[in-house]
Amino acid sequence: MKVIKKKFFTIILFTLGIFNVLAAGPPAPAPPPPPPGLPIDENIFILMIIAVLFGIYIICSFKLKTKTPI
Repeated sequence: MKVIKKKFFTIILFTLGIFNVLAAGPPAPAPPPPPPGLPIDENIFILMIIAVLFGIYIICSFKLKTKTPI
């Protein structure tokens, strides 16, 4: 009895899944591309400085957590 129920529910789920795919509408049109001339890396130097400072902070905090031999 359990095998028949499993097969029945599997067939029903498979059928409903196919109907959902076939019932989907057409895809939405793609948005227009942005106009040319937009700055991609406007603040790249500030981000690089922040990244270096964050790296130094992580390295120093890791060194402070490790035990040093006396």
